[in-house]
Amino acid sequence: MVIDLDKCIGCDACSVACKVENSSPGDIWWAPVIHTEIGKYPKAKLSFLPTLCMHCEDPPCLKSCPTKAISQREDGSVLINENKCTGAAACVSACPYDAIRVWEKEATAYGGGEPTPLDTYARGKHRIGAAQKCTFCSHRVDFGREHGLTPGVDREATPACVIACPVECRIFGDLEVQESPPSKYMKEARKRGRKVFVLRPEANTHPKVAYVG
Repeated sequence: MVIDLDKCIGCDACSVACKVENSSPGDIWWAPVIHTEIGKYPKAKLSFLPTLCMHCEDPPCLKSCPTKAISQREDGSVLINENKCTGAAACVSACPYDAIRVWEKEATAYGGGEPTPLDTYARGKHRIGAAQKCTFCSHRVDFGREHGLTPGVDREATPACVIACPVECRIFGDLEVQESPPSKYMKEARKRGRKVFVLRPEANTHPKVAYVG
């Protein structure tokens, strides 16, 4: 995935779309957008940083898991099997990107009151005491493969956060394919002298999420 920071308007549509698509419980958000105020009045402005699991090529969470509940697919996506997870939270400590959460107790999505349909779905999809995180919407990518669709090109095979972004700041696809949407986007960005970078490069995890700034 490539995220163009100059386009992001901080609307949080990606975060909400992710929550609805994956039924993450309570106050757990798999794709939060960090809002930061820069400068001082009258020249203050907001900066937005969309975050998610980086699906690292060398994932420290996978190495740290004592129950082997974390695996890496052939396409590079890193997934957690909640049924194998014992909630040791070693992965939470190992992740340099703060991308993993353990569902410690049941709570409503909007705090207090009666459970919403989203809370009901969360109970059916996730397990209290287990770790969870962004999956790159692997179920949508798999649907695309089954039906001959291309992730990043066909909506049904593309992560919900990408589809929901009103300014199209997220670009998704196969980086090993030269003509894929993210490959072309990064190539064009570099041609224009724009910076293409990853978060926490010193961690040497080789993340599969790049930013254009």
